[in-house]
Amino acid sequence: MRDLNSDSPSPTRDEFKQYLRLRRFVLASVFSVLYLLVLTLFYTQDKIDRGTLLEACAMVATVIVGLFFVFRLGLNLRFPDPSLTVFQFLAAVFTMLFVVYRAPDSRLAFTAFFFVALMFGMLRCSGTKLAVLGLVSLVAFVLVIWRRYSDNRDAEMLRIDILQFVVIATTFPWFVFIGGRVKQLQRDLLDVNIKLEDIEEKARYDDLTGVYNRRALMVAMEGSKLRANATGEPLSICVIDLDFFKRYNDELGHLTGDRVLQVFAHAARNGLRSMDVFGRYGGEEFVQILPHTALAGAILDAERLRNRISTLDIPFAPSLGPLTVSVGVAQYRPGETIVQTFARADAALYKAKQLGRNRVEC
Repeated sequence: MRDLNSDSPSPTRDEFKQYLRLRRFVLASVFSVLYLLVLTLFYTQDKIDRGTLLEACAMVATVIVGLFFVFRLGLNLRFPDPSLTVFQFLAAVFTMLFVVYRAPDSRLAFTAFFFVALMFGMLRCSGTKLAVLGLVSLVAFVLVIWRRYSDNRDAEMLRIDILQFVVIATTFPWFVFIGGRVKQLQRDLLDVNIKLEDIEEKARYDDLTGVYNRRALMVAMEGSKLRANATGEPLSICVIDLDFFKRYNDELGHLTGDRVLQVFAHAARNGLRSMDVFGRYGGEEFVQILPHTALAGAILDAERLRNRISTLDIPFAPSLGPLTVSVGVAQYRPGETIVQTFARADAALYKAKQLGRNRVEC
């Protein structure tokens, strides 16, 4: 799996998900190690024998190492739940129940760590699945109690085990209920985040033409400048204005003017490279950002756009003749602000208008 902290290309969505699964597994492994440290403390107080402690360490180490390779090799992706939440939960519970069977005095640690394990399960499991896992754990605990009593017939130990079972069985349903509420809150927050992202995405686009709006263009220009500074690659900006656009609004109405803007934006966007950025700066003025493009290349690109626009068919405004544009071009100079670059391109546009329009100036 690609290292997400390196300078390699950005990870795919699937790689990022796998990275998150591995992180959650590492966190669960830390929880298992903490459990072993608690058992070691019990060992120092003669509450657990050395053999049981070593066997518990061996079991935990086997599960951790095995799952680590499963995640690193991507074998977990073959399962319906790639996080392997159920397996990790049951492995932890059955390991703890083995210790409880061999060392009854460790039951206190079991209670605490059982609910911690449920919290991990809550992050990935539905309320129903969490309830089933809890019930399986309680049944397994009952079997441990029955088996141990069958072996030693210790009534006092049985009484304490039953009391512990009652405490866990009474607390568990409320834990599942709270877990369900937490999951609902997570879903609600996710829905809100999706709606906010949708609103933010829509806020970047011009409602009429569907291209970037002025705010998004300014952000894109600033970002392009930072990349140009970092890479040393050239960056150019074209400021485009539709010639005599006011005539469309005055003679044919604003709805026709809107349609002209839409036709122009569609045609201009179809001629973009994948790296280029195009948007409406305001009114009939548009901006094209050309990364990795020097001034000469930007002028050629602007000329191609000018020629393409002049051949557009505007069937709903034939009386006004062909649509033409004037373009001002400027290349970013390292050390200046992007606003200064834009101002030079805007000044070049003004020059193109002064010289008769339907031309490119720099």
